[in-house]
Amino acid sequence: MASSVTDAPDTAGVAQEALAWPDRARAAVIVDADSYRSAGELLLGIKDLRRKIAETFDPHVRRAFEAHRALVKEKADAEAPLSQAEVILKQALVAFDREQDRLRREEQARRDEDARRQEEARVLEQAAAMETEGHALGDVAMVEEAHALISQPVQAVAAPVQTATPKVAGVTLRKTFAFRITNPSLVPVQYKVIDESKIRGVVRSLGMAANIPGVQVYEDTNVAAGRR
Repeated sequence: MASSVTDAPDTAGVAQEALAWPDRARAAVIVDADSYRSAGELLLGIKDLRRKIAETFDPHVRRAFEAHRALVKEKADAEAPLSQAEVILKQALVAFDREQDRLRREEQARRDEDARRQEEARVLEQAAAMETEGHALGDVAMVEEAHALISQPVQAVAAPVQTATPKVAGVTLRKTFAFRITNPSLVPVQYKVIDESKIRGVVRSLGMAANIPGVQVYEDTNVAAGRR
């Protein structure tokens, strides 16, 4: 079995060597040109130690990574048939549920129409009886009320039709709302994302000469160190 990074004897030395550097950095007070050059040399010393650490640890990291990658591939290969089967079954379940939902909506519409027709027949019968009685009594208001009753839209809704999709313990159909863009030019501006990568490229290329409305270009300073 390959040694782990922490078990490897050649890693302890460079790790211990690195511990002193924060104090050395804090002790470097830059007040003149000489102290500035000294701090720069310390910075280069850090780069040297980083290179030494990389040379020490990287072989162990590389071996561990290659072993990890091989195991991940073996796991993925073992799961691949199951993933395929899962997709097939989930698609079939969704297709069945959508068909049942379509049938439910059709049945609901049919029942709603039946309920509307029944209510319409009841209202017409009531209005006709009211109009006849109004004429018999000479009650003009009753006749007008009968006419008003007929002119009103008839609304009736049947009891909700329940879905026929069965419940399976441990299996859940999560219905969410999704979207697709049909005409990008009609999308309101508040839903459009600024392309920061493109802006960054222009600013890096043109520097302070970059002129983009709504964008302020400024100069940032970083320190890089490396042995020549």
